[in-house]
Order: sequence, then C-alpha cells, then structure tokens
Amino acid sequence: MDAIFEEVVTRVISHYPLEVRQIYLLSYKGKKAVWSIETNIGEVILKKVPFNKDHITFMVHAIDYLRNNGIQTPAVIKTHSGDGFVKLDEEYFVLFEAVYGKSPEYKFENDLLLILKGMAAFHKASKGIESPTGKFPSFLLTEWKTDMQKRVEKLLAWKKQLSQTKDKNKFDHQFLTLVDTFLKQAQASLNRLNDPSFDRWVDETKVTKTLCHQDFAAGNLAIGSKGSLYVFDMDSLTVDIPVRDMRKILNKVMKKAAAWDIELMIKMMKAYQEVNPLTKEQYLILVADIQFPHLFYGQVSKYYENREAKWPFKKHVDRLNKMIATELSKESVLQEFVTRLDEVVNHE
Repeated sequence: MDAIFEEVVTRVISHYPLEVRQIYLLSYKGKKAVWSIETNIGEVILKKVPFNKDHITFMVHAIDYLRNNGIQTPAVIKTHSGDGFVKLDEEYFVLFEAVYGKSPEYKFENDLLLILKGMAAFHKASKGIESPTGKFPSFLLTEWKTDMQKRVEKLLAWKKQLSQTKDKNKFDHQFLTLVDTFLKQAQASLNRLNDPSFDRWVDETKVTKTLCHQDFAAGNLAIGSKGSLYVFDMDSLTVDIPVRDMRKILNKVMKKAAAWDIELMIKMMKAYQEVNPLTKEQYLILVADIQFPHLFYGQVSKYYENREAKWPFKKHVDRLNKMIATELSKESVLQEFVTRLDEVVNHE
C-alpha cells in the first residue's frame, strides 16, 4: 500500500478505540476511497466520502434510524468522542462494521423477490425520519415534473440540432428515427402525473417523509448466511415516494431480460405489496414513471453529453439499441398491468 495512504488511514483510525493490524486498499476514485482494515476487533471498512458535514451527519443519522427500525445495514462505528465521522485535511471519513454475504442475482426468482421485500421494508422503516441538521441533503420529492420537463427539452434540442447536421453517424440516425416515439411516451407520462393523486401523495410525503435509496440494486445488497438482506451505500438517500426505487429496479431487471415481462412484473410488485402495501392510485403513479423513457434518455445523454468518453462508439450504439428494444416492449405490459392491478393490491 502507498505510504501516504497508510499514513492517512492510520491518522483517521487513531480517532477510534481500535488497534490497526493490516490495511488493504479496496478502491480509489479520487474523491472516494474504500479500505478494509484488520483490527483487534476484526475487519472494519473505512470510506472516504465526497460530502459536506451536513450530508454525512444526515447519512449517519439515517443509518441509525433504519437499523433501529429493523433494516440490516452495516453500523457506523463511532469515534472516541462519539462522532460518526472524522474530518482530516478537509476530507471526511466514515468507518463501518464489515458485513459478509453473497450478492443476489436477478435471474433467481427467490433472490429477486427478496430484493423487492427488502426494498419495501426499507421504505417502510424510513417513514417519519427527520434530519438532525434541519436540512435534507436531497429532496427529490418535489422535483419530478421539473426534471422530466428538462429531459424532454434536452431531447427536443438534440432532435433539432441533429436534424440540421449533415454528417450523421449510426447513433444519430437511430436517435432521430425513434425520438418522436419516446417524446410521446414522455408526454403521456407527464399527463398521468397531472392526476390529483400524485400531488396528494407528494403532499403527504412532505409531512411523513420516506427515503429512497436510489440504487437498491444487486451491487449494493448482500444475502447473509441466515438469508437476511443487507443494504449498503447510503450515499444517495433522498426524500421521495417509493416509486423512484421501484421504477429503477424494474427497469434494471427488464433491460437484463431484454424485454418487459408482465408475469415477472406482477410477481415483483406482489412481493413489494406484502411488506409495504400501496393503493391502486399509487401503482398508477409507478406506471406513469415507468412510461417515461428513462432508459432511452439515459443512454442518449451519456453519448451526447460525453459522460462515458472511454466507451467505444459501437458500445454506445449497441446500448442504445438495447434500451430502445426494452422501452418499446413496455407499452403493452403496462396496459395489462393496469387491468390486473387488483391481483397486486389485494394480494395477501
């Protein structure tokens, strides 16, 4: 290990009632880093996090809140003085207990349903949370329509720009062929969100609060030896209705399958419903969110905003085609889901 890293880690750990025996660097991404540290009480995990003090204070509070309400997530180890983090040379560090388990796999139905039940438990356990600082680092609850409208405007701007470009490549042609279809999907989604039930749910949540994880996916989960689900990486917690996490996991699973599957969707939603029941009106908000072409927009913005500059051109085109296929397969599935909502809502 680099001597500078070792010195930093040793200085950080001196704030804890621990003795260091061995330090291993697991990952380093500039502003973020993760170390595994062998100590006199076993392995612990140290993270360097790119957040300010208020953000970290809320994250540590949220972890304690969720753990107290039954969510399995690694505990934050407190310093000698009882703090949940260490500040060193304008950088912040948080120390966690180590947790062991296997990563769940979407292709195994039991794993997938465990994820949905775990997500539902997470949303339920987060209800009522307040921030110890009086501020929430993220409050996406009130930004839905604005964010969607901004995305629509970007799609329209790219469409206009490319329509006037002479030298179009394969990606450009594919985008222009499908963009109007997806703009219609986006408008249909926004129209559904104009239903008063959406505003009611938002207003209720402003008061009661629930958290979304924002990446409640296999990479941030582990199944322990006794079959319980552990949740990691609370970096991106936001106050929002549960739909944000639900839509994201459905999109992840369906794009892996390359097409939307109505029976799988219903099974996933029944698993969620068992733990954190939603109403028919609330599931219609989920349908509205799924209807928005998030996958298409995400891939297009990666390319046109140069967010994945290292990807070869062929990878961008292949990903775009995959996202298009997944997006186009959802319309009939969503229509059938709406007609079968009683199966989900009345599921015992």
